[in-house]
Amino acid sequence: MPSRGFTLLECLIAVTVLAVGILALVSTAAPVARLVRWGGAESVAAAAATAQMEALRAGGCDAPAAGEFVRGGRYRLEWTVETQGALRRIAVSATYPRGTSAQRDVFETVIACPP
Repeated sequence: MPSRGFTLLECLIAVTVLAVGILALVSTAAPVARLVRWGGAESVAAAAATAQMEALRAGGCDAPAAGEFVRGGRYRLEWTVETQGALRRIAVSATYPRGTSAQRDVFETVIACPP
């Protein structure tokens, strides 16, 4: 009559392989969580910078030459508007925390103004 089931050695090997796989997954959890948190901060900063840029574009040719704004104590927006003939170049920079340092992204656009 053939035997059924697994031997103790087979069970130990299976549990060891499973444990190694679980440990490999757990070791990647912290870096992934950090990247997700940084991605969220980057998204908020980009949305704030885009909103500020659209507000400056809506102001048309009467947009202020420069300014700054701090949102939520964590996101700093700075903008400049330069005149280049009949064009206005708008640059908005967003600075936000990323780990122990700060990240800075710059968004630019150009609007045409009548002479």
